Amino acid sequence: MTKYGLFCNIFFWAGWLISLDAQCQIPIYQTTVDMAVPFMAPPMVISGQPFVYYELHLTNFAKDSVGLRNVTVFNAVDGSVIERLDAAGLTAHFVAIGQAKQGSGLCLAPGGSGVVFLEIRLPNSHSALALSHQVELNIIKAGIETRAVTKGATIPVPDQPPLLIGPPLGSGPWAAIYSPLWPTGHRRVFYTVNGAARLPGRLAIDFIKLDSTGKLAKGNTDSIRNWLGYSAGVYAVADGIVASTRTDVEESSTLSGYTPASPENATGNYVSIKIAEGCFAFYEHLKPGSITVSPGQKVKKGDRIAALGFTGQTTGPHLHFHIANADSPLGAESIPFEFENFRYLGNYPELESFGKRRWQQTGGRTQENITGEHPGPQSVIDFDPR
Repeated sequence: MTKYGLFCNIFFWAGWLISLDAQCQIPIYQTTVDMAVPFMAPPMVISGQPFVYYELHLTNFAKDSVGLRNVTVFNAVDGSVIERLDAAGLTAHFVAIGQAKQGSGLCLAPGGSGVVFLEIRLPNSHSALALSHQVELNIIKAGIETRAVTKGATIPVPDQPPLLIGPPLGSGPWAAIYSPLWPTGHRRVFYTVNGAARLPGRLAIDFIKLDSTGKLAKGNTDSIRNWLGYSAGVYAVADGIVASTRTDVEESSTLSGYTPASPENATGNYVSIKIAEGCFAFYEHLKPGSITVSPGQKVKKGDRIAALGFTGQTTGPHLHFHIANADSPLGAESIPFEFENFRYLGNYPELESFGKRRWQQTGGRTQENITGEHPGPQSVIDFDPR
């Protein structure tokens, strides 16, 4: 090898590889985006299929803007494609950090960053699985777009079962309200606590009680006491120790009299129970004066701990439930959980009819007793299986 041949292998200038030897065929280096998966939790079963929910963070280190074209998720073990988001899919799953309006574009300015929210259906056999990622993009300079591809962010999927827990509520029907696609839903709201951004509501469910016709209240819905779930018992989902509580948040007696809560009061009155090492069950928006436990107290699965209420950041009486990896309602990562059993009654394919009409009985699982699953979005369930 000539001395110039050696130089052509190692010489860098201003982010570009410079060839000092005409015979040295080195591709020009182009700075693009950095990819990272800050947090990966174990899979969980939804509607009979294994899913993993996580986020792919993108940061544009280039001096030019980049436009995202597609994202592909691979099985890092055998190279097979597990998921691919085209431009339309990315529009539904991508959010630029600090962007005034979510979903307004797939472009990252120099120094800009964004998040791709991924809900990946895994192969039924997914032990020892790792995921890798490829982002295809356009580098935009002086109105000219140059195609580029970057690969990386390989991360193993934890090979462990999610928490299996009992019911947080009594007999229903209960609507499990959440959607990974809502721009301002729990799934996409980051909170920065102690210098770190986390997603405490990644896998949270809001439970709202219905009657047999799909109504959520008797009479005037403005009065919270008319809501069917208001003051319903809330129960420990597992044996554990009460980690923390909040009991000082007042409650409006009507929806019309409600004042939106600040972020620090978003949880309303709440209870946190440590049910395993690094696993804390959170019950939020609880009724004032209803919490019957205190920090340090031991509880058994099925113990009544509070009542469903209308405190904190909420649009109606319901129970917000999630499990996190630390005792912080906003400063911890949401982790997967499955219920030991529940009865599946149906779902609301479109939320516009929620609270107005009865849910739809779709699929072949209606009235089936389900074991070891996380309820699907907008599903209607009962925690008193026949």
